[in-house]
Amino acid sequence: MAHHAYLYVGGQEQGIRAARLYASTHLGLADENNPDIAVFAYEGLFPIDAVRRVQTFAQQAPKQGSQKLIILAAGRLFIPAQNAFLKLFEEPTEGTTIILIVPARGILLPTVLSRLIELPREVTNVTSEAKAFIEASPAERQKLVAKIVTRGKSDKDEERQTVRVEAVHICEGLIHAAYTAETQTPEIRAFLSDLSRFMPILHTSSAPLKLIFEHILIVMPEGLGK
Repeated sequence: MAHHAYLYVGGQEQGIRAARLYASTHLGLADENNPDIAVFAYEGLFPIDAVRRVQTFAQQAPKQGSQKLIILAAGRLFIPAQNAFLKLFEEPTEGTTIILIVPARGILLPTVLSRLIELPREVTNVTSEAKAFIEASPAERQKLVAKIVTRGKSDKDEERQTVRVEAVHICEGLIHAAYTAETQTPEIRAFLSDLSRFMPILHTSSAPLKLIFEHILIVMPEGLGK
């Protein structure tokens, strides 16, 4: 069962494009002139009067099917607006999905963040390394992590770069497996949150592969991807 409230951290234009793609591929909502897709976008502060318009749209029944999407995008969100959205993020009306787009996680209250999970990345090709990691037993995963960490310490820059790319692919595969899980349990949601924080770090040359993958070994939900 899919989640209902998502977070996209990044540029507003890219976020809206990703939200519309998600609507098309996951919700069956055609993008062109669809009355069941509402976009509330503001480069600066999200105005409090817009919150009421969002709530009004959320209470309406879908016009063309069983699903509707609310896209919220803002450069800033004052605390009153965030608090007003809490119930909507936690218990939206049936068939309603919300995607919040902000430039940085730090502008959001912890209570708001706890109700959101990262918007799914479109992973079209799960690599063989990712599949092997997901399908492995816990003991086998430990061996795979040990190899990754050892190779990541290589004196050859090319080898270290190759390992970072493989690490990114493994995390992308884990994200895909978590998002496509039949049930979005609290453990899976927490796992997704951790992975979303790791992804930007893994792209850096100083990525702490040992710490990241040891954490993944501990918190990876049992049976994920099987």
